[in-house]
Amino acid sequence: MSFFSLPNVFKWKSIVEIFGICLIIAAAFYYQLFLDELPCPLCLLQRMGLLAMAFGFMLNLRYGAHPAHYGLSLLAAVLTGLIALRQVSLHITDSEGYGSAVLGLHMYSWVFVIAVIAVVYIAIVMSYAGQYGQYALDTSADTSKAFQRFSWLAFVVLSFMVFADVATVLLECGFHECPDNPTQYRWLSS
Repeated sequence: MSFFSLPNVFKWKSIVEIFGICLIIAAAFYYQLFLDELPCPLCLLQRMGLLAMAFGFMLNLRYGAHPAHYGLSLLAAVLTGLIALRQVSLHITDSEGYGSAVLGLHMYSWVFVIAVIAVVYIAIVMSYAGQYGQYALDTSADTSKAFQRFSWLAFVVLSFMVFADVATVLLECGFHECPDNPTQYRWLSS
């Protein structure tokens, strides 16, 4: 079976999706750790929504394409979009917004745009019926060393992002409610 066969394309696309989401989370960590912009509670929820989207793609990678896996990513994208829209609506009359602007938009605005694009993208990808059934169980699909290495790397990077997110939330909020406008890490200041 060639590299460009349907099962291989859908397996490799899951790796690209996971790395794309991890890149977005890494950018948020850059702003948090290097520019000292602590995330608000809604920002933290948006990160968790993005990670939940990546988890659905990871399930596709591990167990083969399945509508339930796409459904998880789709629900996470809708929830993430609603959380981002809530934050956009909180700052719609505020001229400065919360945090720095990236290419003219605040990060929560970008997350809303990304979530809307993800909903449309997942709905389209989910509709390709050829990736289910015999292809999900196809053992002749790409099992090359490159695929195995990249899928393992995607798992490791996603796991690191989840761990880093949990760790920074604990540093920022501890076991208490996160402040609306955080200015310091609670566990580091006490």
